[in-house]
Amino acid sequence: MGDAPGRGAVQEGMRRAALAIALVLSSAGCAGLQELAASALQKPKLTFKSASLSALDLEGATVSLTWDLENPNPFGVDLAKVAWTFDAEGKRVAQGDVPGGLQIRANGTSPVTFPVRVRYQDVPGIVNLLGSGKDEIRYAVGATVGVRTPVGELDLPVTHSDKLRLPSMPHFSLDGLAVHSVGFDAIVLDVRLRVQNPNAFPLPPGSLKYALSLSGSDVARAESVKVEPVAARSSGIVVIPVRVDVGSAGRVATDIARGADLQIALTGNASLAGLPLPLDLKGHLPARR
Repeated sequence: MGDAPGRGAVQEGMRRAALAIALVLSSAGCAGLQELAASALQKPKLTFKSASLSALDLEGATVSLTWDLENPNPFGVDLAKVAWTFDAEGKRVAQGDVPGGLQIRANGTSPVTFPVRVRYQDVPGIVNLLGSGKDEIRYAVGATVGVRTPVGELDLPVTHSDKLRLPSMPHFSLDGLAVHSVGFDAIVLDVRLRVQNPNAFPLPPGSLKYALSLSGSDVARAESVKVEPVAARSSGIVVIPVRVDVGSAGRVATDIARGADLQIALTGNASLAGLPLPLDLKGHLPARR
């Protein structure tokens, strides 16, 4: 009877030792299985498929990029993430992340598509590029696509370079001059500018900053004159009201009285969609009353 507790203690010790050995063997087995699975895993493959312009306006462009993600394994994998960067004319102008969730079946291929929005005001030298008549800019996309597999997440780097179409520059021109009244001390008139939109999309509202001279005399300047939206492939009018002091710009009154054309010069810039478009307009216009 006195030996029973001793045998019980031994049996309990053996049971615990067996459990510990089983746990060790189990752990070793899992590691072995993971190594086996990793060696059997074929790396998914990304192949560039297309880049399409899904939206274009004066503010920027949206490019939809598509890669084919091929899973050559006999089990399915999940898309965990997409982290991308976008460089234009050699400068980083946009970056972002796209959530995962896409499932790629065993031995299957699925398209991975994500849109990239590029603002033209972030592109270096964009005003000069637009003014030069250039209709394309160079871009490069880099992305890291994370794929979730049974043995962990794999990062697949991809790159693509191409050219992105630019919109056409809106065109401003002198359209007319209308005299409303001529007095002993002041002349009240309107200068009209025409805004031509050659694009297939409407121009957003904007503002005009200018300095105006008539017949060689500086007569007006303003920091913010409203520019109304202009429909696609259409034109609009900006009316600039001007009050000319006869005492300081007598030649203007003389030219109007003679019925002569007025020499007009308008400099400044138009701000449309965040882009400062330079203005340097000169010409002669008849003063109609």
